[in-house]
Amino acid sequence: MKLETKRLILRQPEMKDAQSFTAIHNSAFVLRYNAMQPTTTERMEQAFTNPEYLENTVFLEEKETGNLLGAIFLEDDDLRYGVQSRCLSYFIHEPYSRRGYMKEALSAVIAHLFEAEKLECVCCRAFAPNAASRALLKSLGFQENGIIPRCVKGYSGEIFDDVIHTLFPNDLK
Repeated sequence: MKLETKRLILRQPEMKDAQSFTAIHNSAFVLRYNAMQPTTTERMEQAFTNPEYLENTVFLEEKETGNLLGAIFLEDDDLRYGVQSRCLSYFIHEPYSRRGYMKEALSAVIAHLFEAEKLECVCCRAFAPNAASRALLKSLGFQENGIIPRCVKGYSGEIFDDVIHTLFPNDLK
């Protein structure tokens, strides 16, 4: 998938991204509300050779500077059965947070998925204390569907409640 928005190029990972992506991935800001472990540049380079990883990962590149800002991951929606749906996860480098970049990127990716994959809905999950992510999803038109208590153990060992969000094609803002 390659898309462009006003400020972003949304594209597959490239080998040149491995070092900067690893730094973003391993930042305390990103790890705080994600259930992933820190990684290495070598592991990321290996992932970038996996066709499935490339097909399901969208990097956010700032047009003006060429800087890598974050990523969106397209995953199977394991909560639904027999429904054309995808679950998205995402993160952004802290200096670019709360500046509208992720909203711009998610909006374009979701619109593309609804059209190209004929999805019936898109879901996202956010840890309950991640107010910024929950507000972002609400601003895009997602509805909160419920909370799974003590659902995910984060990197630090803290166990989080997980808030389920769903967006239907006609609700994308």
